[in-house]
Amino acid sequence: TLAKFADVDRFVHLSTQSLHRLPPHVQQKFIRLKGRDKLPELLQLLKERPSSGGAVLIFCNTASTVNWLGYILDDHKIKHLRLQGQMSAAARAGVFASFQKGDVSVLVCTDLASRGLDTSSVQLVVNYDFPDTLQDYLHRAGRVGRVGSKAPGAVVSFVTHRWDVDLVRKIETAARKRTGLPGMDSINKPTPKGG
Repeated sequence: TLAKFADVDRFVHLSTQSLHRLPPHVQQKFIRLKGRDKLPELLQLLKERPSSGGAVLIFCNTASTVNWLGYILDDHKIKHLRLQGQMSAAARAGVFASFQKGDVSVLVCTDLASRGLDTSSVQLVVNYDFPDTLQDYLHRAGRVGRVGSKAPGAVVSFVTHRWDVDLVRKIETAARKRTGLPGMDSINKPTPKGG
């Protein structure tokens, strides 16, 4: 596609612009619920999913939530992998490899998995914990419906806090109008979390 653009700078600008937009073919679904209802909702989502439904990424905001949720999924006999920043680099690499090979189709993770992971098999992203920023949401949503995917995919977000509602409105408006997320155009590179 580079050949179509006489000016490479224009191509780079267009590519960067599309990175700040929600993929139009990916369904965005927001479920407003109380914190105590998130787990039953997730379990129902996972159990209703067809076995041919592709891979699932379940995003949590902290390593402790990833671990806790992993124990619950163990109790419910739902095969999964966990990926979070407190794991050693070797352990994370093993999880990445296993998930990408398709050995296990459910990955419970922190935002560590929102960048740099080949996720062409992912058809569902679940924001178990709603992300803190629009940028985090965009990176998570970008893990589904990628080039090479067999299905368009969906992002399901659990919204439990009043302060998340403002972000949800901005995302819904951008998705409906097919515009970029507000404030994202000025971002050139991601900033490390907590820094």
